[in-house]
Amino acid sequence: MAQKTALEYPNLPSILAIVGGGIILFVALLLLAVSVVILPHLNYTNVTPPQGYTGTIPGLVSGIVGALASFGIVCGVIVLISAIALRLMPRHRQTWGVLILVFSILSFFGFGGAVAGAVLGLVGGIMILRWKPPTPHEQSLRGEI
Repeated sequence: MAQKTALEYPNLPSILAIVGGGIILFVALLLLAVSVVILPHLNYTNVTPPQGYTGTIPGLVSGIVGALASFGIVCGVIVLISAIALRLMPRHRQTWGVLILVFSILSFFGFGGAVAGAVLGLVGGIMILRWKPPTPHEQSLRGEI
């Protein structure tokens, strides 16, 4: 009688990637809220606009932070969905690991979940790509088969 064990998929790496994706998403949503609610109302009297720019400085700053936060939201969602999909479809672990790794690296451009989320995603993605399922011989030594 074969038992289903936690060794059939990379458990710890998927948890790290889920936490990392959640942090990336949370920080990006927080920065998006800041760019919409707070940044347009700050005093920018000491800031000179770039040469040739005819808009307002609050609009420029808010737009840049909002665009980066939106990119962070996309990266966080992809990391989170890939980590959850890894737990549901562990046979495709290389695909999910590559997606987690790539979008964790890209999330640095969207503030990276205050760096902590991106680092957790990177570590989880690397661990997923390095993980190998146990051989039947290793399972029989542990008494799992």
